[in-house]
Amino acid sequence: MADAPNRRRWTGRAMFAVLSFILVLANLIPLDTAPPSLGGPSLVVTDTAGRNAVDNMVPATEDRAAYIPDPIRWIAPDLLLLLTLAWVARRPSFAPALVIAAIFLLADLLFQRPPGLWAGLVLILSEILRSRARTFRTLPFWIEWSTVAFGITVITMINRFTLSMVLVPQAPMGLTLLQMALTIAAYPLVVFVSYALFGVNRPAPGEVDALGHRL
Repeated sequence: MADAPNRRRWTGRAMFAVLSFILVLANLIPLDTAPPSLGGPSLVVTDTAGRNAVDNMVPATEDRAAYIPDPIRWIAPDLLLLLTLAWVARRPSFAPALVIAAIFLLADLLFQRPPGLWAGLVLILSEILRSRARTFRTLPFWIEWSTVAFGITVITMINRFTLSMVLVPQAPMGLTLLQMALTIAAYPLVVFVSYALFGVNRPAPGEVDALGHRL
């Protein structure tokens, strides 16, 4: 019986790592030749003329207008971020800091983002939520949601400001704000799916781990 909590913890960690890896790979699947207007790995788009991206790859004899992509109008929520924050806030033992750091650093490299910047911001936010996870158990859900929303807003703005300071190309501010708002709005859905499919819920009062430590 003492092994049951320990087994569940390691099972939860394995599920978190696998789901995170699947979400990273899902953003790399070339579902379309158009820009990732439905939640690709990057929000960076070409200008409306599309000249810079097209000039070097289109033969001079062909019509360049056919190669100019449409600008991105909207983008899906950041599901990898939501999965991480929801599991850290509700079952911190399922989402170790080292796994979070490794997954988001891998995502930075694969999505061609500045390595470590977004990963570091997410890790800081997740550790802040981890320190408050026990407090969330006795508070209404809207307080947890508000805390997560505030954290997402802060790290999004810090990330954008930092990239602007080093002159890294970014998406329009409106698109960044849209993804941030959709990410915040989708948090309750991710919490529900995590509970319904994977049993990620708040520990019951008095629940202990295999060593008798209170969760």
